[in-house]
Amino acid sequence: MYKILIAEDEELELKSMRIFLERNYPEAVILPDAKNGTQVLEIALKGQPDILILDIEMPGLNGLKALKLLRDQGYGGHVIVKTAYGKFAYAQDALHLHVDAYLLKPVKKAQLKERLDEIIRKLKEQNAGNKKEESSGRNFASGFILSLIFPKERYEELFASEGLRKFREELPKRLSLICEFTLCPAEGNVLPMLIYSDNVMDEFMYGQLSKDLPAVLNDICMAAFDIKPEIKAGCLISDIYEQLPKTYYSAFRESEDSQKNEGDVTESQHLNKVLSYIGSHYGEDISLETAAAHAKINASYLSHLFKQHLGKTFVEYLTEVRMKKAIELIHQGTDNVNELAEKVGYQYSSYFCRQFKKYTGYTVGEYKRLK
Repeated sequence: MYKILIAEDEELELKSMRIFLERNYPEAVILPDAKNGTQVLEIALKGQPDILILDIEMPGLNGLKALKLLRDQGYGGHVIVKTAYGKFAYAQDALHLHVDAYLLKPVKKAQLKERLDEIIRKLKEQNAGNKKEESSGRNFASGFILSLIFPKERYEELFASEGLRKFREELPKRLSLICEFTLCPAEGNVLPMLIYSDNVMDEFMYGQLSKDLPAVLNDICMAAFDIKPEIKAGCLISDIYEQLPKTYYSAFRESEDSQKNEGDVTESQHLNKVLSYIGSHYGEDISLETAAAHAKINASYLSHLFKQHLGKTFVEYLTEVRMKKAIELIHQGTDNVNELAEKVGYQYSSYFCRQFKKYTGYTVGEYKRLK
């Protein structure tokens, strides 16, 4: 399912467009119509349509100016622009604003459908990719135990030495490209390792790993302990959760949690970098894309971080920062609306005033009288 917003001020054109969409794309959710540039901003930022069909010539803000503000506020949806004028300048502006199609009125149904079908195909592919990513968690259904058996007369000395730390440090460097693994607690002179696969491990993979890993592990052991242990591979386990000894399973869970925590630290680092960037650049023309580029991550991932860690969108957070700064400036004596808007990053003072009223419940003038 995907959302479509029609931005059109001509009533007949609006009705015919809605009928066309309802007949040809019954699975789509058609958002309330926008009949001027201001409504485009309000509905698009709130509803986040996947597709915006945008007329350029509308009352107040024209379509391209409204789209510029939307892009500045982080809107990343697909856009089809339509206009009665074949102006080259319009086409250039549309390209700079990442428009998917630029159509001249009267728009032909076949032409519009071709463009919409192409965009919807991209949306479906993206959605399928997201679902695959969400469901691509590691599969621990099968694997085997690889036992490293050290001499009984020396294992206490070896395991208590600096060698065990070196062994643990070296394992991921050497094995990460070969297989998934977890080092389990020692059982006397035996160091067990759980070897598993992201996919269900078959007999061929089991045979290859049980044959190749001993040579690699012997090299690591020689570097860490100056000794080669005896290495034995257990049978292929088809259900790790049911058949693992409790001590192995605990180590397995700790390893998973450790990797998860490392990911959380990375996410926090990315998010903190962006929050710091917003704190320093809120008065500039910044967007989700520019903030993501600063942190060297993609925009969709950054959007996910905001929702997951802050419970709000990038736009909501940026607006909050700008409104708090505007309030601070008012308390410091700045009373000119145009100056306030410019200082906190808004190109249009009218849009700033709407955001301020929405955030505080007061107009700028009312708020100044309250302080």
